[in-house]
Amino acid sequence: MKARKLWTRKILAVWIALSLLFAGSAVWNQQNAYAAEQDTISVYVTLSERGEIALADGQPMADVPVKVKADNGTATVDDVMEAFHQLYKPGEYTCDQYVTQLWGIETSNTLFFINDLALTSGVQYEPVKDGDHITASVNADDRYYADYYCSFDRKSVTAVSGDTVTLKLTGYMGMSEEKTPVSIANAQIGVITDQGFQALEGVRTDENGNFTVRLSKEQYEPGKTYILSAIGTVKTTVTDWSAEGMPSVEVEAPLIAPACILKIESGIVAGVKNTKITSVKAKASKGSVLITWKKSAGYKVDCFQIFRSVKKDSGYGNKAYFTTKHGGLNGWYRNTKSLKKGNRYYYKVRGVRVVDGEKIYTNYSVPVGVTAK
Repeated sequence: MKARKLWTRKILAVWIALSLLFAGSAVWNQQNAYAAEQDTISVYVTLSERGEIALADGQPMADVPVKVKADNGTATVDDVMEAFHQLYKPGEYTCDQYVTQLWGIETSNTLFFINDLALTSGVQYEPVKDGDHITASVNADDRYYADYYCSFDRKSVTAVSGDTVTLKLTGYMGMSEEKTPVSIANAQIGVITDQGFQALEGVRTDENGNFTVRLSKEQYEPGKTYILSAIGTVKTTVTDWSAEGMPSVEVEAPLIAPACILKIESGIVAGVKNTKITSVKAKASKGSVLITWKKSAGYKVDCFQIFRSVKKDSGYGNKAYFTTKHGGLNGWYRNTKSLKKGNRYYYKVRGVRVVDGEKIYTNYSVPVGVTAK
């Protein structure tokens, strides 16, 4: 009888241990499943400090990449601001239902925008996704709250020294209900350096918000990146909430600093990037496929890369299927491996040239298909 009780206890102990083991495994799997749902997204932050791009130890806070954890591909503006300040101004951002400190400045006069659009909810609830651009503003107008959000028609431009760049500046009052962008005239255009905003002499927006910057070779060096911005005001009518009767008054609304990233390339780099690979042909023979092509004249390449896929518009990958040893105006490659008779294969070609230690690529050719024999 005692032996039977002892055996029963042993079986019960084993059953309990197995139950705990499986329960722990289930919890572990649930935690892993939740972790799998979380990923990291990159969001780009521009911070305007009372009308100018903010600096952190001389670094302009314009289109700064910030990585944040996201659930199912989204985070909130608050998450991004926390991560952004942790990188550049730790402990100097406070949000408890609403923002009370931004960039170390204690104020509730702040505005936030995603992809040039005003938030539709609070920073703790407004969702952001990978690749979004956030503008955060410590506003300059503490009386009428009339700060004007503005943006260039392009967030980034790649150009060559000696060329010109033309952009357009538009915007709307950040706290008004009317969000239709209007042209912003007479704004001073400048470049952001480690010393802050440096005005470009004689460069202001016209009545349509347009302006042109001449990229002199002395001032704009190939391989470097510059940040264009603007300062100024917009004459507009607002309500004076602090005055008796809350009258309408005409004010000069300060601009929230915009930013455009200007990348300067050498003529060679730009020329290689604009080179075209044309006349691509594929001819199948028993056990092989011959690919031929031509390169546009003007800029040489060091070699060609051939990419292969079984689908016309996808599946090529980032690693070349084959790389030739030489460049030239004409090229060819014979594919003799991994071919199955009756299967259709697609090929596309691009050229490669090394400039100052960096690989520069031409445009891809149009894909060409062929059925293996």
